[in-house]
Amino acid sequence: MPHYKNYPIYGIGVRGAGKDWHCQGLIFNAEDKVTEIKKLECAELIFATKSKAEAHGLKLCKAWIDTENGETEPNSPTNSASLKDRPLAIE
Repeated sequence: MPHYKNYPIYGIGVRGAGKDWHCQGLIFNAEDKVTEIKKLECAELIFATKSKAEAHGLKLCKAWIDTENGETEPNSPTNSASLKDRPLAIE
């Protein structure tokens, strides 16, 4: 499992309708490494492959950790909340 700033993180590809993939990200406690502290989902983004969905899940985790540590603004381009207006397909 990859780590980012001492937090274990995990990107997950979730099978959508047809051949599409969606992403999730899991962040675990930096101290005990087993307690899940945040689950991120981005159902509005559609990916062509599982690996691309997993990679984006890791990006979501990193952006959340940076925001929680005060390193980025909550409404920055790395925040997926601004993408909720429309579904996007990522090839």
